[in-house]
Amino acid sequence: MWEGVSILYSDEKLLKRVKNFIDKNNLIRKGNIGVAVSGGPDSVFLLYVLNALKNELNIQITVLHFNHKLREESNDEELFVKTTAEKLGNNFASDSFDINNFAKINKLSLEEAARIKRYAFFKSCAKKFNLHSVALGHTKNDLSETFIMHMLRGSGLDGLTSMKLKRDIYIRPIIFLEKSEIVEFLNNENIKYKIDSSNGSLTFTRNKIRLTLMNILKEYNSNITDTIFREVNILNSDNEFINDSALENFLECATIENNCISIDINKISPYKSIRRRIIAISVKRLNNSFYSISFNNIERIVGLIENRKSEIILRGILKAFVFDNKLVIKKL
Repeated sequence: MWEGVSILYSDEKLLKRVKNFIDKNNLIRKGNIGVAVSGGPDSVFLLYVLNALKNELNIQITVLHFNHKLREESNDEELFVKTTAEKLGNNFASDSFDINNFAKINKLSLEEAARIKRYAFFKSCAKKFNLHSVALGHTKNDLSETFIMHMLRGSGLDGLTSMKLKRDIYIRPIIFLEKSEIVEFLNNENIKYKIDSSNGSLTFTRNKIRLTLMNILKEYNSNITDTIFREVNILNSDNEFINDSALENFLECATIENNCISIDINKISPYKSIRRRIIAISVKRLNNSFYSISFNNIERIVGLIENRKSEIILRGILKAFVFDNKLVIKKL
């Protein structure tokens, strides 16, 4: 039987599928890992599954919870996650931040501001607790919603494939599962979880996509979530090749000085796909991922190289212009 701390599961099929997925993709090696847990069904399921597998995987788990302080129930959710972690015999670490103020100062949406601070917390915990990986509870539904959200923003191939199976220290062991499977398992096993009250609000773009657009798309393709999942996997291999080539060219043609990156136009690749990635790399390095540049704005900057147009200002955050055969991207 799959066994955690005094826990036996009546239905082990889903856990076995997760274990096979982890093994097939070499997602987890022995040692210390973090598990990001919000208290919602997906992350709670992830914690219980990895807890059940921890002896076999030879891992020690630290439960990571970031309190965004955006809702009245935020503190209650933090206590719930802490209690769950302790019940399962795992370490627990948490932190919080004034996301509203951070978003205003950096001209970010609440979603983006929360994501930035949440991942900064995960990174700090990885160093503090010597975690070789941080497991995230993203599912096939999350991947599909992210794909559509980035497509609507015009973010290009890199954005469409942004939710990787593994990237940097982050792994997604349950990304092949649908949320409905997870909720059914938790309910059958009487495992408690929290429901985020903001999930029903149409204020957030992701909620609009999940609650309205996905239902419309299912009228045309009832298996739209599976279809998008397959498409993203197909696109990933091509995307990795382009990214590797772009990074190599970036190192050859770019010079970084404080809040400015200069790109030698004579050395930059003639291929537009590589040029776009170099622009994206530059923006990310200047802004620590605070600003995710859209495909249209990347095209505008590439146009500077080709047509030597006047300078471009992006969101009052970045300025791009050509000077002395150099494309200059500067943080304002």
